[in-house]
Amino acid sequence: MTTKRRNNSQDVADLARVSQASVSRAFTLGASISAKTKMKILTAAAKLDYQPNIIARSLSKSQSGLVGILFANWDHPKAAEILKGLCEAITEKGFKPVVQSANTTESVDKAFNDFLSYQVDGVIVFSMSPSANMSALCFRSNIPIVLLNHSTPGINASVVTIDSTKVGRQIGNAVLERCYKRITIISSDAHSQVFSGISDALAETVSQAAGTEIISQLTGIHGYEAGFQAIIDLWAEVIKPDVIVCTSDYTALGILAGCRHKLGIRVPEDLCVIGLGDIPASGWKDHDLSTIKIPHDELVKKTVTTLISKIETQSMEPENLKLEAKLILRGTIKNL
Repeated sequence: MTTKRRNNSQDVADLARVSQASVSRAFTLGASISAKTKMKILTAAAKLDYQPNIIARSLSKSQSGLVGILFANWDHPKAAEILKGLCEAITEKGFKPVVQSANTTESVDKAFNDFLSYQVDGVIVFSMSPSANMSALCFRSNIPIVLLNHSTPGINASVVTIDSTKVGRQIGNAVLERCYKRITIISSDAHSQVFSGISDALAETVSQAAGTEIISQLTGIHGYEAGFQAIIDLWAEVIKPDVIVCTSDYTALGILAGCRHKLGIRVPEDLCVIGLGDIPASGWKDHDLSTIKIPHDELVKKTVTTLISKIETQSMEPENLKLEAKLILRGTIKNL
């Protein structure tokens, strides 16, 4: 049994009676070629079932046209929407996304090794960071990195995230205006820069009023069931919070369920609950959750434009870009 040889660019050039260089230009975005010649080449390519080999073409160019996307947080309520937005924005810029998944530092670095093998022009990482050694290797290889929704000290990468300090101040001011006194902050990740930014700014803001303070910070708690159990545990303590700030709406919704169906806690009279993310369920009448609205579409677009700009200008200078998030006050906080 013989295997049929794949047609190559020379075959297309021979059939269209043009040079091999013209075939290359016909399949290169923005290349200079007449409409008539390009049509001849595309017609010949269709007859021969020819598709250009992107990897092979990258070997003769300074850029591969590939952008790596490393996704490390599939629990995020808008994970699919964010990934879709990244892929579409990258494609609109004339690049091709290469997607990998990872959830540990070791698997992140392994994915980066694969990206280096593919000769990607840049990498976007969602909710995690490569190791310092891998970051340094990318820097030496002139491959820019943009971190979305995460940052790590000592990593040579640009960061696109929300202004968590401003968010913390917004929450702090809302708490002080309503005379709440005892605050608990709940997060899934103790090392999250969003968590740190919110908690630090919140603590600084409420310190302006005597008797108002953060009484506890709980980490490793994420999701509806975890939130339901967390409020039961907190209400067993001698000193109970009158404000709970969660870095996830799902956790906050679990807390609300525990308050209403298990403990009989009045919200917002006895307890204020604030989430983060503004998922659709937060605005439902049965929940009416106060939360932080995050501009996910803007974050995605800014991430992609930042990376493409660095690829095109060959700049490895890191940037720290913060977009504004908005506190939305609903029925889980007292009216003024």
